[in-house]
Amino acid sequence: MSLSDEQIKHIIDGCRKNNRQSQRALYEWLQGYANSVCKRYANEVNLIEDLVMDGFMKIFKNIAQYDMSNYAVSEAAFKGWSKRVFINNCINYSKKYFSDAISIEELTEQQQYEPAINEEIIQTLGYQEIIQLVMSLPMSYKTVFCLHIIDGYSHQEIANLLGINEGTSKSNLFKAKRHLQLLLSSKSKLNG
Repeated sequence: MSLSDEQIKHIIDGCRKNNRQSQRALYEWLQGYANSVCKRYANEVNLIEDLVMDGFMKIFKNIAQYDMSNYAVSEAAFKGWSKRVFINNCINYSKKYFSDAISIEELTEQQQYEPAINEEIIQTLGYQEIIQLVMSLPMSYKTVFCLHIIDGYSHQEIANLLGINEGTSKSNLFKAKRHLQLLLSSKSKLNG
């Protein structure tokens, strides 16, 4: 559902006053979007639901930080701000409960070349199949892949966010791509 800038401003103002109707309107507007963001960082349905709800609680608590004079009052601007809240919530959860799964060793000299992706294989897959392949990655690979490829974070930003070094971020991305290439290759062998 798309909202006008005036509707968004009205909802934000209401949420700042702890108005339950405004909070419900915000939830109904962003619930699907929040679910898709959190789904990239968790695999279990119950965990995704918990991360979404916890993310909304953080948005309601911190909505005063959304400075309408600095940010535009638009759907894209507010979704961008809320996306960061949801991503940070997911990362903090992962760091708390899966800290060992986030950190992987750095690349060796010979591993620094990215694997080639067969574009023909990708073109035969639907969006849901590609998302399922990404979701099947190990937690450390999936987290860095989603942060870098989908959400546009730099390796330095990922390193700061996850508490790892930049080389580890690059290594995890390399390994995620290599893992996806292997999954795509095996899928093409099954289909071909």
